[in-house]
Amino acid sequence: MTAKKKLIFLAQMGAPGRYDPAIFANQPGGDNEILWFEHMLAELGLLDKITYEGRRICYGDPVPHPSEGDAYVIGGSFHSVHDDLPWQHDIRAWLYAIRNAGHPVPVFGVCGGHQLMSQVLGGTVEGLPGEPAIGTLPVNLTEAGRDSYLFDGVIPRFNFGNEEHVSSAPPQAVVLATTPDIPNCALDYGQGWISVQFHPEASDRCMTESWGPKAATIADHYAPTPDAPRLFLNFLKANGIL
Repeated sequence: MTAKKKLIFLAQMGAPGRYDPAIFANQPGGDNEILWFEHMLAELGLLDKITYEGRRICYGDPVPHPSEGDAYVIGGSFHSVHDDLPWQHDIRAWLYAIRNAGHPVPVFGVCGGHQLMSQVLGGTVEGLPGEPAIGTLPVNLTEAGRDSYLFDGVIPRFNFGNEEHVSSAPPQAVVLATTPDIPNCALDYGQGWISVQFHPEASDRCMTESWGPKAATIADHYAPTPDAPRLFLNFLKANGIL
């Protein structure tokens, strides 16, 4: 029997004290993003097809050895990439090691993970010029995005919740999607590396709750995006994990 391939989720949502865990009391697993992602994989029917584990890097878990996983997902964060925290340096060094390991290992970055991946490869991350991106918003697929496996079977409308963005993409990156305010909304860096500014893994309720005290005032900004998690299915299929 062929061994199942391993997907490892790197959680960097926030170090203790960065946010109030109680805001996620209604989510499966509370504020443990690893369990949220596991729940999403179960809903996609994938948990029996892969080996899944996670590391809470912002809580002190070590980054995995580059060869430990067959694919990786880096989650979003309440922290700015400019905070330059020790565990952020660990993720950056880990990304360098994977990129230069001599064999491609697929990585999917979400929101803060998207920004870290871009930064490591030479991109620039800056604050959005106006208000934060809040809500379920359409994205514009570029020609490369329309041709990409990533958006197969997916309505290009996703949940956003960010104050910073990749203002300048790395030179090797291909832009797959944009919004009027976010020119590098989804990027393909080659070698199985993909990242997106939005949250295909998060429900509208989760995104609303993430704003804490603001939640009651922005709840109507978010709507269900039931096919958004398919991006991860497409990613795993395209990179031979399934």
